[in-house]
Amino acid sequence: MLPAMQINYLAVLACAVVAMPIGFAWFGPLFGRTWLRHMGMGDMDRPDAASMMKSVGIFFASNLLIAWVLAHNIEAWQASSWGLRPDASPSIYAAQAGFFHWLGFFLPLQMNRVAWERKRWPLVLINASFDLTRLLLFGFILSYWQ
Repeated sequence: MLPAMQINYLAVLACAVVAMPIGFAWFGPLFGRTWLRHMGMGDMDRPDAASMMKSVGIFFASNLLIAWVLAHNIEAWQASSWGLRPDASPSIYAAQAGFFHWLGFFLPLQMNRVAWERKRWPLVLINASFDLTRLLLFGFILSYWQ
């Protein structure tokens, strides 16, 4: 028996849209200077408009993919998708989905940047905390808006 998946594609789109201002704030006024320094781009000129639009487009597409996969996992974890007992609170699914995806996939990738790309731990902290914030937010949007 396979789970009955009912993905709310508007919620997936909302996640990608909401990630945009959070990303701009995170890597701009909140941690932008520190992030640029740890990325080795502290004295770099601002990118031109075409380069920036390309980066924004890639960021948006990546957030769509993250939200789409997360939506499938949240659906698969819900008992009702399997025709079983009532579901737990949406906040349980949101927190578990966000945290465990971060812990198992996003954090190890950031740690490998220290191991293989010689990045520093402060960069990992900035990137991994953004990933956790984004995944938890996506989890709540996807769990409550079904």
